[in-house]
Amino acid sequence: MRRYVKRTCAVALSVLMTASAFGCSSAKNTEEIPTLIEPQNAEVSTVRVERADVRVYKSETTRVEPKGEEVYFAMDGTVSKVFVKQGEYVTKGTLLAELSVEEYEESIPKLEEQLADLLESIEKENAQLDKRELEIQTDIAVLKREVRQTSGDARNQKRTQLEIKEIELERFNAEKESKVAAQQKQEADLREQLEELKEMKNSNQLFSPVDGYILNQPLNLIGERFHEEDAAFVIYNDSQLFVSGQYFSEAKFDKMPEHYALIDGQRVELDYIELTEEQKKQLSVKAVPGSNISKRVQYQLKPEEGQEIHFGDYAMIFFVTEVRENVLTLPTDLVRLEGGGYHVFVYRDGVRKEVEVIPGLRDECRVEILSGLEEGDIVYAQY
Repeated sequence: MRRYVKRTCAVALSVLMTASAFGCSSAKNTEEIPTLIEPQNAEVSTVRVERADVRVYKSETTRVEPKGEEVYFAMDGTVSKVFVKQGEYVTKGTLLAELSVEEYEESIPKLEEQLADLLESIEKENAQLDKRELEIQTDIAVLKREVRQTSGDARNQKRTQLEIKEIELERFNAEKESKVAAQQKQEADLREQLEELKEMKNSNQLFSPVDGYILNQPLNLIGERFHEEDAAFVIYNDSQLFVSGQYFSEAKFDKMPEHYALIDGQRVELDYIELTEEQKKQLSVKAVPGSNISKRVQYQLKPEEGQEIHFGDYAMIFFVTEVRENVLTLPTDLVRLEGGGYHVFVYRDGVRKEVEVIPGLRDECRVEILSGLEEGDIVYAQY
């Protein structure tokens, strides 16, 4: 009977780990790595402690946007004509679109008819008022003459009638003044409405306030109802380009070591855009509980001379919040938390030893080692 003996071989693997600012890579070490004394029943890799930069950052994928100018109609109405196309370059003063004036063409004659009827009614009412005023004044004149021509009790009686008539005239004049004021207000209101309609009818055209390209699809606007607060067009100018990203306060943005975008392999710096009080107010409103949607704002791109950036380009933007340069580092997954401390296995004095370390700043790939290891130490990673 043959005897089979299981033999276990010692394994010695070497991997040189390097980490760029935002990526991890690995390569086999060409230097000789000591063979482990203890037999190992699993695959073992090694990494040397080396100096590198550690960056903590937030990143987002977005696209390059142009500076957009929203354009509004001066009145409510339905779009009847559009004179431009999407992507077309327009100059300041170019006619963009017109609103239908059909409703104004119907309303204006109606208001003019109402005004004519009102003026006729006022004229008739004032004629009646004048007639009644003349009657009272005639009665007063007669009573005054009778008072002069009579005596005794008859005269006293006529004098009393005269006083009553004079009071009646005083009240009538007050009522007439009030009615005339009401008539004038009613007439003024109708004339104002009529003037507004005529002005709006003549303001149905929309002109471009700036030079730039038409961003939206104008043909889709025909037949659409717009209010004064609704943006009808967006015109952009590619002389200023932006990227949208998570909102940071200006103070926090200024304290960041770096903030930039990577566009087609080019690094382009970012500039903060000062927000209006209204924008700050909107950003201060708390998000819906449980929502992970962050508030977003625009950051201006600052390309250097010769850098070509276009509207619609994809961009990766980075907000670096903290940096440690040229510090001792290890790949993040090699530093394990056990028993209340962080530990790694290193090769020292011909044997593998467990060493406690104190980690510092950590990014997605590497962790800073504050103590416990030295540059060039061999750290084992067992999988």
